[in-house]
Amino acid sequence: METRTLSSGEAFNLLAEEFSRLTHIASPREHAAFVLEVVAGLKREDITLEPQEKLSPEILAHLDRILAETRSGKPLAYALGEWYFAGRTFSVNESVLIPRPDTETLCRASLDFCRNRSGTLHILEAGVGSGVCIITLGLELIERQTELAGTDISRNALHIAKTNARKHGVELELLHGSLLEPLPTDSRFDLILSNPPYVADKDEVDDSVRRYEPSEAYRVPAGRPGTYFHHLLAENAGAFLNAGGMLALEVGYNQVDEVTQLLVGNGYKHIAVMPDLSGVQRVVSAIWPG
Repeated sequence: METRTLSSGEAFNLLAEEFSRLTHIASPREHAAFVLEVVAGLKREDITLEPQEKLSPEILAHLDRILAETRSGKPLAYALGEWYFAGRTFSVNESVLIPRPDTETLCRASLDFCRNRSGTLHILEAGVGSGVCIITLGLELIERQTELAGTDISRNALHIAKTNARKHGVELELLHGSLLEPLPTDSRFDLILSNPPYVADKDEVDDSVRRYEPSEAYRVPAGRPGTYFHHLLAENAGAFLNAGGMLALEVGYNQVDEVTQLLVGNGYKHIAVMPDLSGVQRVVSAIWPG
């Protein structure tokens, strides 16, 4: 692209054509539009109404780099350095998982609870990753008084979460450590949410995930069951929840029954299950009686 002049319309068509040849990129036209929005600041309607607008050499060079990386198999999210979640864009790199629509279900379940709970909301995301979930909660609850915190075992992930919090103007306390381990013993929350690793070492993942996404963010330790971290959270989160507070956990396929029993066995009440947009039972939540 950088060797010639291209208009926004021509660049859109070229990107869409290139993406259509790559099996790891779905919806090529939608993603071509998203790339131009991030790289060139152009909305889809800008491209439609003014397709002859010329793009600068810098923008064309950036688009060339993205195309080269995606042709090599790199996920578009990492090549672009931005991805979308719940209607907003967030910074990502290979130290964090790519945000997925499945995890928006965790946000929905959390928001339903928060909107029905009065007073200041103290919210923790255990394993915050890129921060998309808890930052989304902060933005959706902007009219409420909230205190938000996140933990992660990866310092690089915490850096991305901090970048995203600043980008969206959300105040977020970040602590380094695994799940609940870095919390002061007197910490108390109204909501603890988590999308912990839940893929066992015997379970296969897509080749793109295996090659590019951080395995510690989706795989449990070798020899452990896929619900290993769910066990830890079910056993320990009650010590950090206010009476009537909620623990909300994303779960893998066929893990709902086991996680439900874990919560019941650890004294939680009012167990609820929420499916994702594909109908898969994706989130298990429960209330801590105190």
